[in-house]
Amino acid sequence: MEYRHIKVEAMTPVVGAMVSEVDLGKLTSDDVFAEISDALWQYHVLFFRDQVLPPEAQSRLGNLFGEVTPHEFMRPLDGHPDVHITDHEGDGPSGNAHWHTDVTYRKRPNLVTILQPIELPKLGGDTLWCSTGAAFDALPAPMKSMLLGLSAEHDMPFHMRRLWSGQRGADGGPDAANEAEFKQIRDNPIVVHPAVINHPVTGRLTLFVNSNWTKKFVDMDLDMSDHLLAALFDWVKRPDFQVRFQWEMGSVGIFDNFATQHYAVIDYAPAYRAMQRVIAGSAEPALDLSTVAEGLRPPDWASVRQAAE
Repeated sequence: MEYRHIKVEAMTPVVGAMVSEVDLGKLTSDDVFAEISDALWQYHVLFFRDQVLPPEAQSRLGNLFGEVTPHEFMRPLDGHPDVHITDHEGDGPSGNAHWHTDVTYRKRPNLVTILQPIELPKLGGDTLWCSTGAAFDALPAPMKSMLLGLSAEHDMPFHMRRLWSGQRGADGGPDAANEAEFKQIRDNPIVVHPAVINHPVTGRLTLFVNSNWTKKFVDMDLDMSDHLLAALFDWVKRPDFQVRFQWEMGSVGIFDNFATQHYAVIDYAPAYRAMQRVIAGSAEPALDLSTVAEGLRPPDWASVRQAAE
């Protein structure tokens, strides 16, 4: 694609591009935004250097992609409820040090995330992204066909319970972690999404299970589900599908949450790292089997059973 208003340089053959010659904090041109959007859907994650993006400008940029929304449990920035902080310090576990897609425990996960650092360690703290479309494309045809017929449960408390596992009270009583877990279960019921979806903008088939929020496949033996999910979680870790970005102050990353998973490297512990994030737009994950090549479509098992009867 030819860009007239911005400069776009691909970073790998499958995911990631550096974008320059644009000031995100003063983005007023519809034509410039249209080119940024087109680049995002093509490259899945865009990186910018030397930006000045105050919270209100970050929120304004997010709203160009769709409604900016608060996060369920991340700390909002003072005075900016729709801008939140994701940070880590010390040697404890990090919820971001897993390959994941954001907030898939929602019926309508966010479409776009805008991320920038507000404090960085002296060394380390990179983020990696993988293309879930490329990961699906590289699977063998029988595996694709099977996954196209599956759905999976996504469950926020399922992952949070693992993070809280070392925070229980010594007497086993209802400590703060337990109370938070009870509230999360009440407020965030399990949702079910197809294991493979059409991207809501491009229509591309993309893998839609991740190691933070996907609990199990529907209507599958739990042990078999665990093994299959583990294999897929390992599959997306292949460097063939990935790009790695080294943050600097003034850097901004914009990523397509429906086309990627990401991993925040925690090699800087116990130092402090803090990022400022906006999540914007939303869509309900869906699969239209009419867009799938006929040879890959899974059997209609209900019709098969009915014919057998």
